[in-house]
Amino acid sequence: MSTQAQSPFPPGFAISTSRLRIVPFDPDNQEHCEFLVRLWNTELFIKSCGATGIRDAASASKFIRNRVLGDYEYQKHGIFLVLLYDEETKTTAPIGTASLMKGRPPGAHYLTPDIGYAILPEMNGKGYATEAAKGLIDYARTDLGIEGVFGLCDSKNMHSRRVLEKIGMDFRGIAELTVFGNALSAVYTLPGMDQDLGVYGMTETMQK
Repeated sequence: MSTQAQSPFPPGFAISTSRLRIVPFDPDNQEHCEFLVRLWNTELFIKSCGATGIRDAASASKFIRNRVLGDYEYQKHGIFLVLLYDEETKTTAPIGTASLMKGRPPGAHYLTPDIGYAILPEMNGKGYATEAAKGLIDYARTDLGIEGVFGLCDSKNMHSRRVLEKIGMDFRGIAELTVFGNALSAVYTLPGMDQDLGVYGMTETMQK
C-alpha cells in the first residue's frame, strides 16, 4: 500500500476572489512546476526568502509531491498557486503563491498558522498579494474553522508589512522568532486574537 501523501482537494478546487483563483499545487502539472521555479528564482524572492535550491521542474515536482501534498494532507492548507483570472476569456495565468503554514512537531512551530505571499516582481503593486492573502484567510476561517492567523515577516520588509496591514491585521511587536532562526521579525495577528500570544505557542518577548 502506498504511503505517499495525497491532496485532499477535489478536482477543480479553487478559492475565488474578484480577480484571482487560488488553487492547490499539482506535482504532475508542468505549468505549476515551471512557475514555481520561475518565481522562487527571482532576485526579489531570493532577497526576501532566500535560495530554495529548486532550479528545474523536476526538483519543483519532487518538492510539491513530498512537502506540499504532505502539508495539504496533514493540515488541509499550505502553499497554494495564485492565478490571475481573465473574465473575458475565462483563462488563468500564474502570478504568485499564497500560503498558510504551520510547523510540525518536534520542529519549531506555533499552534496557529501564518499567512505568506509571493508575487512575480512585474505584477507587484496591483494589490494581488493583499487579495490573495485575504481570500486564503477567508477560506481558512469559513471552511477549516481556523480563527487565529499570524502575519510574520522581516521587521525591515515594509512591503510585506503594508500587505499585512491592508489585510487588517494588528501589529503586536518585534521579536526574535525561533521558527526563523531567531531573526528579528514583525509580528501581526488577526483582530480578536488573545493579547497573550503564548496561547498560540509564541513565547518570545515582544518589543515595540
